[in-house]
Amino acid sequence: MIFLRSIYYWTIGLGYIGPVLLITLIRSYFQTPTSYDPWLRKRLQTLFRLLDSEPTIEFSEPLPDDKPLIFMANHSSLIDIPLLKAVIPHYFMGIIAHDQLHYPLYGKVVQRMGNIPIYRDNVRKSLRSFEEAKQRLEDGIHITVLPEGNRSLDGKLLPFKKLPFHFAEQCGAHIVPIAISGVFNMKNKHSIHLTPGNIVVRFGPIIDPNQVSEMDAQTLLEITRERIYSGLEAFESGEDNHE
Repeated sequence: MIFLRSIYYWTIGLGYIGPVLLITLIRSYFQTPTSYDPWLRKRLQTLFRLLDSEPTIEFSEPLPDDKPLIFMANHSSLIDIPLLKAVIPHYFMGIIAHDQLHYPLYGKVVQRMGNIPIYRDNVRKSLRSFEEAKQRLEDGIHITVLPEGNRSLDGKLLPFKKLPFHFAEQCGAHIVPIAISGVFNMKNKHSIHLTPGNIVVRFGPIIDPNQVSEMDAQTLLEITRERIYSGLEAFESGEDNHE
């Protein structure tokens, strides 16, 4: 039963998202990403409704207007990327694993939208990626980072990498912690099954630039991680990860 249900949702999901990605790719050659980003966001919101997994979204406070924002979220599924595009109400560029650029169609689309590849096994290239992200923030474009660096293999929050927080210290931007619950159960790295269910996305208390400037990178990491952890549903967090 689980297998047949998974096939059904894969068929629905791929059948819907394939044409959306193709249209997005075509538009990217004639329009700027900011022009078609609202259209893509709505299409992805529809995708989650079709998969019976429309997310519940909660904001602890309004997002600042006309301020550079760094969104930081936990990472337990490939679904995190389209989900963030569906729920973040602004255009942003993501710092994403470079191997995603090689995925058929999807990879070309995320590249055309300006997302920044990071080479996790090469520190020098990673630093260049964050330098590019800093420039994009200065240009007024928001950035999304997944500070765990890899997908969680058990759904629990992994230790955070320090490099994103050195980057945040240099940028003078607001940090917006985002806690995502439910996507690991929906599609994780060890399973081919697509199993729709409850998704909860909580935008945690924002860390403003004045607060960032008063912390070292380790303290900033710990506070951001705690705010993401505290926003997770009980089934996603795991008491063994609470620090």
